[in-house]
Amino acid sequence: MKKFDLKEILEDDLSDIEIFLPNGTPFTQAPFYGVWQKSLGRLVKKFQVCDGENVVAYYQIIRFPLYFKWNYFYIPYGPIIIRESADLLIFIKKHLKQLAKDNQAVFVRLDFTPIINSPDYLKIFRSSPKYTYHSAYFQPRYEWALTLTPTEDELLQGADKDTRYSIKLAAKREITTEIVTKDFQLYFEKFYELMSETAKRNDFSLHPKKYYAGVFSNLTQTKDSYLSIARYKNKILAINVMLVFKDVANYVYAASSTEERNRAPAYLAQWTGILHAKNIGCKLYNFGGITDNRDQHQNWEGLTFFKKNFGGYTIDHSDFFDLIINPIWYYLYCLRKLFQKIRNGV
Repeated sequence: MKKFDLKEILEDDLSDIEIFLPNGTPFTQAPFYGVWQKSLGRLVKKFQVCDGENVVAYYQIIRFPLYFKWNYFYIPYGPIIIRESADLLIFIKKHLKQLAKDNQAVFVRLDFTPIINSPDYLKIFRSSPKYTYHSAYFQPRYEWALTLTPTEDELLQGADKDTRYSIKLAAKREITTEIVTKDFQLYFEKFYELMSETAKRNDFSLHPKKYYAGVFSNLTQTKDSYLSIARYKNKILAINVMLVFKDVANYVYAASSTEERNRAPAYLAQWTGILHAKNIGCKLYNFGGITDNRDQHQNWEGLTFFKKNFGGYTIDHSDFFDLIINPIWYYLYCLRKLFQKIRNGV
């Protein structure tokens, strides 16, 4: 078997990570995402695997709690496989198994980028049961994205006619927008107020407030990240949080008021955010998670409809794979997920 070198990346080495990460690397594998997770008291570790002088894989792994003293590890949209081989995957498996045992983890969940398709490679890790896919901690299997290379007029024409109408309607009904690129903390309390309102209106759960506070306090660590804000008569009605990483503008959070919705402020805030991403040189606008006919995600139909109507295409992500360390507790975890799925009817 081929030999590889493993290196844990410590805080002093974080500035070097982006140099070897390829374009298309999801922001969930970026150092600042680890900072957000640490703000919630979660253990975060980063590793790179080298073949001689070449980095062939990288992964940022996060520990999440289970019952009693047990936990599990998750690598969101990772490991990042730069040079794929069966020997490399076996090497990674061996390391993750030891790391999990050392930290009393029941299992490790992997989320390969890019997708690993070879049947021989798929034998190395076990496919996760489909009914365990949905969780606030796990990344969605499908995202919606828009290529920003067309002209502004071409992007507008690529949107659904009702979306084009809503964008123009918002401007006509005195909705104004602005892009904020600094002093993000000044907008945090308003964002969280609107985020709470949005969650109640659309029936979804929020992370703890300190998690979003951590996001806002670390936005300056990401070059060119911004807020897209819509107002009516100086009252903020919508705030979109846009995170820029590796030439991709990521639409990570959207918070909006129930007031003045007939003025379509969310549409103009979104359109303004898209145009700003294009103007600063981003190549892709990632709207984030959607549901489709392969994965009927509860409560995401309206959000998916909104995103798709701006034009674009689906990004498919890898199936989940699990490295099982404690079979009994893993079985109980899966059983609980199955009961939740049956109870929720999804």
